Amino acid sequence: MTAQASKNRQLSTLRLRSFPESSVFAELREFFTSSPGKLVSMAIVLVTMCLFTGWFTSAGQLSRTEVLRDNLNDFEPRAHAAQVLYSSLSAANESANAAFVAGGLPADEIQNTYQLSMATAGKSLITSAASLPPEDSVAQGYLNTISMNLPVYTGLVETARTNNRLDNSVAAAYLATASTLMQETLLPAAESFYREEADNLRDTHSQFASPPWAIYGVLGIALASLVVTHRYLARRTQRLVNRGLVVAAAALTIALAWVVVAGLTSATYSLRAEQRGTAAVDALSQARNLTQKARSFETMALVQRGAGRSAPPSAFADTLEQAQNTLDSVSGSDPEIAAAVDGARADAKRWVAAHQLIAASEATGDYLGATRIAIGTDPGSAAVSYRALDGQLTTAIARARTLYRDNVNTARFSIAFSGPGAFVLCVVAAAGVAAGFYPRVREYR
Repeated sequence: MTAQASKNRQLSTLRLRSFPESSVFAELREFFTSSPGKLVSMAIVLVTMCLFTGWFTSAGQLSRTEVLRDNLNDFEPRAHAAQVLYSSLSAANESANAAFVAGGLPADEIQNTYQLSMATAGKSLITSAASLPPEDSVAQGYLNTISMNLPVYTGLVETARTNNRLDNSVAAAYLATASTLMQETLLPAAESFYREEADNLRDTHSQFASPPWAIYGVLGIALASLVVTHRYLARRTQRLVNRGLVVAAAALTIALAWVVVAGLTSATYSLRAEQRGTAAVDALSQARNLTQKARSFETMALVQRGAGRSAPPSAFADTLEQAQNTLDSVSGSDPEIAAAVDGARADAKRWVAAHQLIAASEATGDYLGATRIAIGTDPGSAAVSYRALDGQLTTAIARARTLYRDNVNTARFSIAFSGPGAFVLCVVAAAGVAAGFYPRVREYR
């Protein structure tokens, strides 16, 4: 065992002689424990901290900018396309019912409205499908449901129109089947798709509800470290001002102030985009969908009346009341939206009055008179009031969408240059730290 131990000691000695780096490590350890070594260590830490702060700030601000850009280029257009898809399908259903009810009355304008609504729905369907991420299987399912059932709906409508021209009583049954398909399959799928896209758009705003506190914290820590280091060097070297560290602290102060102002501005405009844009578009779209549904109930009641069947008498009033209650939730902060909403309320009152005349004409057996009030072009007709109401809501939705995009653009541009600018200032701060420590280290030579 003694011989073996002696052999092991010899091998260890050979290994130590084979690796002279151990003396280098010892010298480094001795250097970094000395006064100049401590200064160098502090300089390395501060330079690294400044560079990391610049990278972290730039990456964070650029990430926020990219999310806002994606909102404008992807999420918001897709949510708008989903809203247009639902509205177009609902308008097409209402127009198909009105064209059927017209019978011998001039219905070219109504038929054109139906064709335009179907074309708009097809375009919105293509736009939504083309921009939808492949991994979003739920939304894909909604679009597949619409794609598969839309040709069936149009086929039923055309069959109903053909039989109506031939004066076949089965025409009303075909149209009722088409309307049921629209109300129970197509519109629920379109509404679910719109709701999911609107929620996705709203979720992207949640991360902008508050400023980037993590970035503020990192910049604040770096600035505080520079201030503490400057005070330490002032006591140690008896020099009150270290120009390099002062420059570094000034650069970080400017970077912090820039990022704070930009972050608060971005958060403010993002919140404003949510309140005046997304929330308003959601409420106005829901109100418009409800008015279109009420109009479908009104025209379908005439179709069913003509076929010897009756529709629920309260369906129209209940649905229109829901639409009016939804309009009450729209903020009146924007004058244009407030004016459009007030106009919509006035048109709704005229529509209710016209609907009451329709009910009175039906009660006396004047079916042709009820039809003229429902789809006629007189100023007091239900069709004119409904078109005016729908136009007011369309104007309000377009204005709310413009407000959303303007506010998001402002939020994006307010932080667009703060990230790269902060990175440059942090590099300047790192150079200032190196310049501030270099003379102090040289004093020990």
